[in-house]
Amino acid sequence: MLLSLDADRMLLDPFPLDADALRRNAKFKVRCRRYVTGEGPRGTLALKMPGNFENFQRVVGRLSDVAEALGCSLEVSEELDAHFNAIHELAEEHYRAGNEIKRGDPKYDDRLAAFSETVNRMMVRPLKDRQMRDAFFLATMARAGNFSVPGSGKTATVLGAFAFLASQGKVRRLMVVCPKNAFDSWRTEWQLCFGDTWPLACVSTQDETYKRLGRKDRQRFIRAQIGTYNLILVNYEAASSVADELAHVAAHDTMLVFDEVHRVKRVGGKQAAAALTIAQDAAYTLALTGTPLPNTYEDLYNFLHILYPHEYDTFFGFSRAELKGADDEEQIAINQRIQPFFCRTTKRDLGVPPASPDKILEVEADARVNRLVHVLKNHYRKNKLTLMLRMLQLENDPEDLLGELDPNDFRWVLEVDEETGNVDVVDYSQDIIDLIHATGLSAKRLRCVRLVKDLVRDGHPVIVWCIFINSMETLRRDFAREGIEAHVVSGDVVLDDRTRVLDDFRAGRFPVLITNPHTLAESVSLHSVCHDAVYYEYSFNLVHLLQSKDRIHRLGLPAGQDTRYYFLSETYDQGGKPYSMDREIYERLQMKEQTMLRAIDAELIETQPTTDEDLDAIFAGLFDD
Repeated sequence: MLLSLDADRMLLDPFPLDADALRRNAKFKVRCRRYVTGEGPRGTLALKMPGNFENFQRVVGRLSDVAEALGCSLEVSEELDAHFNAIHELAEEHYRAGNEIKRGDPKYDDRLAAFSETVNRMMVRPLKDRQMRDAFFLATMARAGNFSVPGSGKTATVLGAFAFLASQGKVRRLMVVCPKNAFDSWRTEWQLCFGDTWPLACVSTQDETYKRLGRKDRQRFIRAQIGTYNLILVNYEAASSVADELAHVAAHDTMLVFDEVHRVKRVGGKQAAAALTIAQDAAYTLALTGTPLPNTYEDLYNFLHILYPHEYDTFFGFSRAELKGADDEEQIAINQRIQPFFCRTTKRDLGVPPASPDKILEVEADARVNRLVHVLKNHYRKNKLTLMLRMLQLENDPEDLLGELDPNDFRWVLEVDEETGNVDVVDYSQDIIDLIHATGLSAKRLRCVRLVKDLVRDGHPVIVWCIFINSMETLRRDFAREGIEAHVVSGDVVLDDRTRVLDDFRAGRFPVLITNPHTLAESVSLHSVCHDAVYYEYSFNLVHLLQSKDRIHRLGLPAGQDTRYYFLSETYDQGGKPYSMDREIYERLQMKEQTMLRAIDAELIETQPTTDEDLDAIFAGLFDD
């Protein structure tokens, strides 16, 4: 029997048997029939091509067992054997190079020195040593991830890798697919890193001239004109309708970057499909996220396919089921396989001065609020997500309880892409409605206003983090009554207005910025002017906490700079037992953060609890009766 290569398939010549006899053989049917795709020429069987070297060896082993049982032997053609040996060597070379560069193998010292000299010549703002090493890793690997924590300078690191590759004539432009609120950061970082030595020529899918084009005209523009720019910014939502055209550009002289790539972790999602299309033929592809944090290792499936669309089976070969159901031992094996393909740097590695310990500001609820909490607890006992949201509303303004929850206003809390069904119908008795009307301003809201007033009086610009848009507007009015100018940046604010508000805040034209993580937690830098953040509303989503903290605590802070975080927490009396949802959420966040830090130290990708597990833990004390 002879196994040979035929384009994108294998051919099995069953001689001295014929194909029909082989198909009828019981052992062949059990061991090998799954590989057969049809008939080949001259009495051969066509077999599907294995995805990697290990699977190839498995097929050869099974065919050899069948041949031996039939009294003959299996021969593998030199061409087929050489094909899979080359694939194996390529995978092993990538695996070896990634590990060697990350551990600082001296064999790369000369190349790193030459790389650093070139990058320093092209950038007016030098990279830190650790950033330079990460940039060298990215440029050398060509397709890799940077999972460094938020605030560690990933954007500048990518620009360093891009500058080197451009100096070698390997790329001419940078295409970044990212959330639209990250556009300003990429433009700003380009100008800070390159200055006048490399003038910025930027185009984005949020430019008014582009947005006015019809779909066909957008497709023509991308194919014919977009390549003349050196920075192309594409938001994830806009990518789907022009994915094929962007893929054409990405395949030629382009470094492709997926920033905040955790946005496309859902396998089968619309944005993930567009990302995979755009990346299919790119020679240089980088995936950036400060918060990989998968609920299961299945979240890595899209990341790795974006980086290695054609080599995934060769380099990794994990099925979705294997990733999703991986136990502790299997997770270690997965980590060992993927470690050479991403770098991860912490702010500690870069010398960012540590933030002050969090300040927890506790307030006590009054009797009316305690009664309303009891009502909400019984009303939403079977829907803990709605219970959490309703209690947050109660802590802002009890009147908010009388309005229906729009799921699309808060589904970003859970990072859910698809539309969400109704989670609540308002159905209170008249005496409860009267109680809601009789309940005054919450203790938490009053404490927040007093805290911000004190900070502003002392000359400190402040960022206030919320969840609900209504809460943001309520606080803005409260601050105005105290003579404090505050501006809101929410999802309802168009991109140009967001940029204007942020520029005014950085320029000191007003002292208080109110926002939520969905709108502002990615890629926006405020650390040059603001060092105080107040958490008025917050959820158990660690991604949002880390990203929000790092708007004011990131690379570039001077030594000794103090960064302060204030968490407001309301405590209720439930039948003589104190309970604070805010405190439970905060402690849940601390547990998750420690899990992440331990994983970073161990060079692992960490997993996190599910939403249901979080909600059960947060409300365990409330329902412990």
